[in-house]
Amino acid sequence: MSTIKNIARNSGAIIAGQALEMFFNLVLLGLLARYFGQSDFGKLSFLSVFFFFIGSNDNLLIRPILVREMARDQARAPVIIGNGMIIRALFSLFAVALLWLCIWFIKCPVEIIQLAIFTSLGLLMSSLSGSYEIIFQVHLSVWYVKVINFISLLGTIITLYAVIFFKGSLLQYNILILIPGLISLWLIKHYADRFIRADFQLDLQIWKKIFNDSWPLLLTAVFIFIYHRIDQVILLGVQGPTGLGSYSVAVKLAEMFTIIAIALKVSVLPVMSAYFKSSPDNFKRTYRLGFKYLLLFIIPAAFWVSLFSGEIISFIYGKEFLSSGPVLSILIWAEIFVFVGIMNNAILVAADKQILDPVFTGISALVNIVLNLILIPRYGFMGAAISSLLTYPVGPIMGYFIKSTRPYSSCMLYYSLKPFSASLFMFLFIYYTRHIFWLSFIASPFIYLLAIFFIRGIDKDDIRIARAIISTG
Repeated sequence: MSTIKNIARNSGAIIAGQALEMFFNLVLLGLLARYFGQSDFGKLSFLSVFFFFIGSNDNLLIRPILVREMARDQARAPVIIGNGMIIRALFSLFAVALLWLCIWFIKCPVEIIQLAIFTSLGLLMSSLSGSYEIIFQVHLSVWYVKVINFISLLGTIITLYAVIFFKGSLLQYNILILIPGLISLWLIKHYADRFIRADFQLDLQIWKKIFNDSWPLLLTAVFIFIYHRIDQVILLGVQGPTGLGSYSVAVKLAEMFTIIAIALKVSVLPVMSAYFKSSPDNFKRTYRLGFKYLLLFIIPAAFWVSLFSGEIISFIYGKEFLSSGPVLSILIWAEIFVFVGIMNNAILVAADKQILDPVFTGISALVNIVLNLILIPRYGFMGAAISSLLTYPVGPIMGYFIKSTRPYSSCMLYYSLKPFSASLFMFLFIYYTRHIFWLSFIASPFIYLLAIFFIRGIDKDDIRIARAIISTG
């Protein structure tokens, strides 16, 4: 119980911090979209694609291996993290090269090239910050990172307000937001050094260990980048910045829910890595609870957001982006498979089965490219959304037909049945009250919780865990 409680408390701290960040991110996105409009917002979205590449490499490639190794051998943690940071820096340079390759390939206009110069600096800073975050993750003290990220986000919003007040340009904004990023980097390094001071002495054995274990995750990161972001690169080429701007507002809203899955993964990965060798029963119990709690959240969220997507888009971005509502309705359902995919990745890494990950993601990437090339020229950003919805379930479905991963896919299916049933009951209520938005907004969680409790989707263990968290929080 104490380990589960620690996981839940750490995840809760991350989620609380992310919820606050999410609120201010919504404010930031709304201001950006309303002030710069669809075209300039589309340009920003194209550049943010490469921050996603850094993030996917971080969360799926180097970070899980470093966390696992540091959790298993804390005495060598300074050397492990130091060498890991050097490797991460090299990958950030690769992301910069990829950015400029895409700019050359799709013949981007001069204004995007100017923006890309300062985006390249931002990519390098983001990679360095992510390296220091690993130290907090291993020590289950990620709340330090949340506080620093929140300070940086506030700085970014203040910067945007200044740009709006002085009627500045998109290029000026892109330059000025480097300042909060530099402050954030200094703060996170300062506090990380209190836990572990990185030792940058080259250790070829560590490099060999990291690359031997992580090359499947490298392919996974590349494939995930393809089937999560290649649609935006194609859209920019087919429909220009305006079409990409309309699509990307829905993508950013749907992906904000991903913070829940990432928060849980951050907490369970070091624990599952230790349990896999010492306690198979606890390993199994941990990943089962992970799937259970993620699906208890994302399935009702998908029902609710799909019904009110137009109102959500209009409220945050304005009526200019109202055409993005149907896109959000589709993408939020794809997010269910993003949730289980993140948890599945943590299980494979903890169980030393990461070699299977590129099999799932590689086939998904291939399917996504084919669908995007067929659907985007015909249906624009709606085609991109449909492609995502059809692609994301490929991995979980494939997992069921592989003997070593069948227990994980079966677990996903089992723990989705009761949340789906309770969410359907909730949906029937809010559908008939959908014209009274605030009534549905307030009543929905109560109806869902009542339904899930009635069908025993929440048991006594869940209630005990919740009480333990509250009593010690």
